[in-house]
Amino acid sequence: MRILFIILLPVLLYPIIIIYFNKYQEILIKSEFAAIERQGLTLTKALALAENQYGLIQNNQISSPALQSLIPKVDYGSNIRARLFNIYGNLIADTKASMKYSPFVKVSPLPSVDKDFSLKTYFTDFVFLFSNIISKPLNLPLYVDNTEFSFEDFPEVIMALRGENRKVLRQDKNGNLFLSVAIPIKNIRMIRGAVLLSVSGNKIEKELVDLETELFKAFGLILLATITLALYFGRSITNPIVKLSNEADKIAEDKMMKTFNLSEFRFRKDEIGKLARSFFKMTNELQKRIDHIAEFAADVAHELKNPITSVRSASETISKVRSVSEQKKLIKVIQNDVERIDRLINDISAASRLDSELSRIEMKKIDISNLLQTLVDVRSSTVNCNINFLKYSEDMYIFGNENKIAQVFDNLIQNAVSFSTDKQIINIRLEKSLEHVIILVEDSGPGFSNGSLNKVFDRFYTDRPKNEKFGNHSGLGLSISKQIVLAHGGTIEALNRFNQKNECVGGSVKVSFLEI
Repeated sequence: MRILFIILLPVLLYPIIIIYFNKYQEILIKSEFAAIERQGLTLTKALALAENQYGLIQNNQISSPALQSLIPKVDYGSNIRARLFNIYGNLIADTKASMKYSPFVKVSPLPSVDKDFSLKTYFTDFVFLFSNIISKPLNLPLYVDNTEFSFEDFPEVIMALRGENRKVLRQDKNGNLFLSVAIPIKNIRMIRGAVLLSVSGNKIEKELVDLETELFKAFGLILLATITLALYFGRSITNPIVKLSNEADKIAEDKMMKTFNLSEFRFRKDEIGKLARSFFKMTNELQKRIDHIAEFAADVAHELKNPITSVRSASETISKVRSVSEQKKLIKVIQNDVERIDRLINDISAASRLDSELSRIEMKKIDISNLLQTLVDVRSSTVNCNINFLKYSEDMYIFGNENKIAQVFDNLIQNAVSFSTDKQIINIRLEKSLEHVIILVEDSGPGFSNGSLNKVFDRFYTDRPKNEKFGNHSGLGLSISKQIVLAHGGTIEALNRFNQKNECVGGSVKVSFLEI
């Protein structure tokens, strides 16, 4: 409906604006004034010839030849009222005057014809009424039709007696238009009198209604075509959206459905196709999240099952063992497994909250060089390894959350320390490659085992040194780090370092972010 309204608004405003500014009326008034002026010029020439021959206008009389010139030029078949003035401004003839003027021309109007009320008549009346309501009011002088002539009501006669043609548009108290044209009568460049022609604007109003009626007919056809096209245009947008909505409802109601069945829309090249592809991508992503949650729950159950099984087995066995030393060993096993369960629960809790935390974190510009330097200074005092920070430049910035980025590199440093012996060197290299900032965390340990380079970031995957006590790590550290890096639009990968003899001299984790 909004689309239909927006499309129809200029179409609806167009005829209203045209009628309001009375453009057709102005054209018709100018045309009528021109026609009256032409008749007036013809009449004044005829009267000037009569005056030249008989000289009766000067004597406040009008001759028969002058009257014969006045009658056919003005009143036969016309509603023009003509008034004749001498040089002194005296009214000496009026085509619609009373008996006091002699000679006079009396006109008896024909009786009005009864209207045949039909659909066309009602439509015309509606157009006339609508036009009167919408049209801009005309600020015109009042037309007074008194039996006694007054120059105050018709000042244009004075201007005509001074030799100027003057046109005046008036309006009576009922709102009807009246047009007046005053023209001087000239004889050998001498002003001999003046003629005032007045006519009602009924003809203009009738022609205006006829024009506006045709305008409304054309407008009706345009409006019908516009509504049809607007409905087609609106439906072409809303129908696919309704189908998208229905498909979404089906997925919500049917738990077995996993994706949209919108192949007819996905391959469209317009915005609807883009929307369908976005919906398809969104449902696939939601399905991946659901599968991810299911896999995570299965992994959690598997990881918790092992220590719980061990605790249960030890608790069942301890009551049957009589040796105190054996009982102490079983108690130690239970304690270790409980610690492992506690560690797993803490890490699992942190991993499960990570998605929601990443969706709410505030991103800002980070000085990665300063952040790594601070982290190295803090960790150097808590670990038994030598941490070297090798930086390419002081001013290197990325976009992200400072706490989460610090968590990533703290995990990587702790992981490197766990694979290193005392006093071994851990290098953190800050480099730049084209538009990216690259951070390498290098240790001097045994490196990653064959086949583990692609698995080290999987949840609960552990590939620990042989001398490390089992259960000290949950296998979620690198998985959480990868999740944070990806949320920041970066990449992370595990590598082994080799010397010139192609011998592994340690492991390395490479993290890359877009520089800003």
